[in-house]
Amino acid sequence: MLVEEAIGLGVLFVLAFGNGANDVGKSITALMRDPETAAFQPSYKPLVWGGFFSGLGSASAILISGRLFSVFTPQSILRTSPGSPFILAALAGAAAWILLGTLLRVPVSTTHAIVGAVVLESVYLFGSSSLEWNFLLWRILFPLAAGPIAALIGVYLLSRLSRRRQGIELEGSSRVGIAHWSSAGAVAFGRGVNDAPKMAALGAFILIATPEQSIWLPYIVVSVAVVAGSLVWGDRVAKTIIGRTAPLHHGQRLKADAATAVLVSAGAYFGDPFSTTQVSAATGGTDRKQGHVLRSAVRGMALPWVVTLPAAGLLAIAASLIAARLWG
Repeated sequence: MLVEEAIGLGVLFVLAFGNGANDVGKSITALMRDPETAAFQPSYKPLVWGGFFSGLGSASAILISGRLFSVFTPQSILRTSPGSPFILAALAGAAAWILLGTLLRVPVSTTHAIVGAVVLESVYLFGSSSLEWNFLLWRILFPLAAGPIAALIGVYLLSRLSRRRQGIELEGSSRVGIAHWSSAGAVAFGRGVNDAPKMAALGAFILIATPEQSIWLPYIVVSVAVVAGSLVWGDRVAKTIIGRTAPLHHGQRLKADAATAVLVSAGAYFGDPFSTTQVSAATGGTDRKQGHVLRSAVRGMALPWVVTLPAAGLLAIAASLIAARLWG
């Protein structure tokens, strides 16, 4: 059991490492964009900033995101009682896909990867009847689909409620800089609060034999791994996002960050598993002049469903087959 737990926590660390590496770049994009050329500007300070608040959010999730933790426990999603090998394969499938996306500098949704790994592996091994379909549809899939729409509504409401200020670029650069750093930290914190319980719930299942550690230990592993991933590979996805998207107006950037941070944090508290990747794609794709969703945003909202979810599921199935062949 100790060996199995150690392997499980190791795979959980790899998954959270990939989450930090892939997600922190989405939080600090504005901080790594050259203000004059709008090109990618290598800097380590934004990675430290984003990694710190992502780790802080991940650690705080144990106090804030109890409902979301319960949503992602295997007992809630599955009718069957899966063993540790099933969870290990699901973690491995999700981790492999997120690491691959990070190496290729592609934004990947951790939520869709976890859901795809658990659902497709369960259908393959136990059949479709093994899933709690009502729970899956209304507590997981529906919030995932509704998240980007809610984010767009949030940006719209902020735009309507806020007073239009002329010449925001003429304000003191220090004031604008503080606002951007603060909003990036808020987004990173919200991402940690929203993503950590989804990963920790699977890790806690592996530690079921030691209930006194089954809650705290996975959160500690996730928090440390998220920070490590942010510092080591956090700039890879940021470089891709900056190269593919046009910079937003200062005010629009702050509204997008505010909508993302509030929505994903509230979702974590109320148990709604919004995808932070989709939410940020939606808010970041709102054109500042015409108010419509750009093609890049639509693509960012669709790809997790048609690529990440099935790809992570197939990798989880492959992991389960390999494990069965090796250990019988």
